[in-house]
Parts: sequence; structure tokens; C-alpha cells
Amino acid sequence: MTKTIALDFETANYPRNSAIALGLSVIADDVITLRKAWLFRPPANDYGGIYIRPDFIAIHGIRPADLHGKPDFRGVWPEIEAILDGADLLIAHNAGFDRSVLYGVTAHYDIALPRFDWQCTVNISRATWPQLPNHKLPTVCKHLGITLEHHDPASDADACARIFLESGASNMLDSVAAYDRTYQKTENMPETVAAAQYRMGLRYLEGDGVAANRVKALNCLRKAAEQGHAEARRKLEALK
Repeated sequence: MTKTIALDFETANYPRNSAIALGLSVIADDVITLRKAWLFRPPANDYGGIYIRPDFIAIHGIRPADLHGKPDFRGVWPEIEAILDGADLLIAHNAGFDRSVLYGVTAHYDIALPRFDWQCTVNISRATWPQLPNHKLPTVCKHLGITLEHHDPASDADACARIFLESGASNMLDSVAAYDRTYQKTENMPETVAAAQYRMGLRYLEGDGVAANRVKALNCLRKAAEQGHAEARRKLEALK
């Protein structure tokens, strides 16, 4: 039996350890067998409180009051870990982001992660439905008739799982994982974060899913370049 898990994180602010919500959908032998979501507190700020950027609240709708009485990520990790155990592949829509959040929050709490293969359903969607005007999650879901409450982590993870199944990628699991190992070229935290910052910089430049913002784009690219991301350095040089 093959086990693929779709996941979607929401964060309180820009640092990748500021995760506050996670949705998971488990695919076993081409059937979605489990859907689960958690809310949890981000690392405490200097005053011991919960801070969520207003512009992030506008995106996902999660407010500090929603997290009062919730555990931090360590409190939900045992249940998440049990679900992730034995996964052949982790998938996400814009996997670089969710991968870097998983590594960021577990690194913050000194949680050891096993090695996972990853794949991005944005890339799968581009290859499978090249005629679409873009391959953002709402666009692909509309094309496939998938119900979506965008930025609700349970809904986003479920949509990602359904896109994976609709694409037929589940029938090519070995080649998908092999492609991931070649494409990602990394599984350590600094390189993963740098890659995510680079992609976020490109999104700000192009207005891909976010408002175009050259200042934010240059900031993301600069951070990635400082961590040794060669493509980010070249992009910065080209933008001078």
C-alpha cells in the first residue's frame, strides 16, 4: 500500500517557525482515507503573547483569540508524527513553502524529522493542465470542480490531494519521488528556507498570488542570496 500525504500550513507572520495551523489529507492506494486539521500557538513573542500580522489574518482568518488555550506545536506533534509515519511522499501546493515551514517549526522545537520525499502539485498542475491561465490553487480547483475554502488548511490540503489524484501522478509514485530528489536537491533546513525565500521573491516580482512588490521581492531574494542561493544572487545582479 502506498501512502501519500497532502499538507497545508498557515503562519502567523514571515518566519517559517510561526506556524499556527496545519491540515493533512492522507491518500492510501488512490483513496483519501483521512482528513485532519489542527490549530496551535506560534512561539511566544517577547511579551509572552500571541501575535499574528493583520495582513496574514486577512488571508487565513485566524486570530489570536482562536489560539487561546491551544497548545504550541509540540503539543500536537505526537498525533501529526503518527500520521506522517510511513509516508512514501509528502505533497503540497507550492511545496517549497510548506516544506520550509515544517522544517522551520520542528527545528525551533528541536524535533527530529525523518527524511521525506516531496512533490509540488503546482508543478504537477503545470505539466498536466498547461492550458490554464495560471496554476494557483483556486484556478486548478475551479477547472477540476473541486470545492475549496482557500486558506482553510483542511480544505487546502484536501484540494491538493484531489489534484494529485486527478493528475494521475499517484500512478507514477516512484518516478515522482525520483523527480523530487533531483528537483529539490536539498533536505536540510537552511537550503530549504533559502529556496522558499527565492521562490517568494519571484512571486512578489511577478505578482503571482500576492500583490507585486519590488521592495519585498528584493528583500526575499537578498535573504536567499545571503544563505548561498546561487539563482537568487544571479537574479539580484540582473535586477540592478
